Amino acid sequence: MLRKLAVSSIGNKLSAPSELASAQLVRLYRDNSDAKLKEVLVKRHLPLVRHIAGSFSNRGESLDDLLQVGCIGLLRAIDRFDPDFGKSFDAYASTLISGEIKHYLRDFGALVRPPRELVEARKQVNDTIERISSDGTVPTFDQIALATGLSVQKVADIRALDLSGYPLSLDDTGEDREGPHYQLVDQKYKSFQLATEDRIMLTQATACLRAVSREVIEFAFYQDLTQTEIAKMLGISQMQVSRRMKSAVRELWKLLNSRLW
Repeated sequence: MLRKLAVSSIGNKLSAPSELASAQLVRLYRDNSDAKLKEVLVKRHLPLVRHIAGSFSNRGESLDDLLQVGCIGLLRAIDRFDPDFGKSFDAYASTLISGEIKHYLRDFGALVRPPRELVEARKQVNDTIERISSDGTVPTFDQIALATGLSVQKVADIRALDLSGYPLSLDDTGEDREGPHYQLVDQKYKSFQLATEDRIMLTQATACLRAVSREVIEFAFYQDLTQTEIAKMLGISQMQVSRRMKSAVRELWKLLNSRLW
């Protein structure tokens, strides 16, 4: 069945998923929801994910973690890509993969980038601590230094990485942490959420937008892309993106107000 679909979709020129262009594979996947086609797309673009994740590997985060996050971006690209726009799937996927990794680093990465030598030695220190503490012993810095061959000061600096450099969330109540608790957020805003009726109204209004307006709204507010990233994806200038954004927001505002009144 898959072979017949591939043949009919491109005029008998290609007959196997491995031979199809990515955009054509995405179209087949969208039309048939075939998990095997999605798997082919993921495997084909894993080198792209590795390449992009590798470019962020100097941020102090595990490359394996970055690869997993990048794969989430790839899966979103496969599900969201529209072949009818005539754009390159690889370019679209690259934007979502890098965007997903940037969001991960922004939300979970260290606020201050630690020295590379400390990051590289962190695993050795943590493995040593785990080995020594397996019998219930709490290792001292001197013991860790002796076991790893590192200086006591370097061990102390590495341990400090786990206690500093990460910002507290404004929503953090401190209930799951020992020590003093600090109230970071005004309680009157704690339960603020967009009402269900408003979310439904916003979704319906967005669906009524012109395609060009809906596209830029989705990229900016649903996928959290910057204007520069949107411009690169659409093949237009950042100034044009800004104009489309203003026009789309005005259009959305009119639709919402017409529903309210």
